[in-house]
Amino acid sequence: MRRSLGVLTILLAALAASTVAPAVAGAATEPINPKRLATAVGAAVTAGYPDLPVTAVTCPKKIVRRAGTTAICEATAGGLSLLMLVSVTDRKGGVTIESTQAVIAKARAEELVRINSTVPPTVDCGPDPYIVRPPGMPFSCTARFSDGTVQQVTLSPADVAGTVTITQVL
Repeated sequence: MRRSLGVLTILLAALAASTVAPAVAGAATEPINPKRLATAVGAAVTAGYPDLPVTAVTCPKKIVRRAGTTAICEATAGGLSLLMLVSVTDRKGGVTIESTQAVIAKARAEELVRINSTVPPTVDCGPDPYIVRPPGMPFSCTARFSDGTVQQVTLSPADVAGTVTITQVL
């Protein structure tokens, strides 16, 4: 259940910095161009989740070019709302873009429950093809066994890369 975003974060930092940084260094009080930033966020989401087509990106209009400034942009991809953390790295407008949530394929979560069961169940983790949660925010799946027994299994993403653990079985 691990999506490798370590290398992606580095790639996104380079991509975003080159896409968002202006050709001429401006004053630190001049905001980052919101259209360029939205384009960079869309590219980051596409790179991280190529099977989720990006249909919209919304970012704050006035993000100051000051190292340490952060903002949240919202990208709609594959019908999901993804929150992306934008961190300004320098006064030229360079940024890094990182996901604030794990995007977990429903089928992978269901498989995790199946392979950790002593008797193979039918597993249902809900109607959506993806589960989007920040690290530590649990979600539930239902495991149905051939003898009629039903158990609720709670899973929790450990990180934004999609590492998931089973935290409770009722």
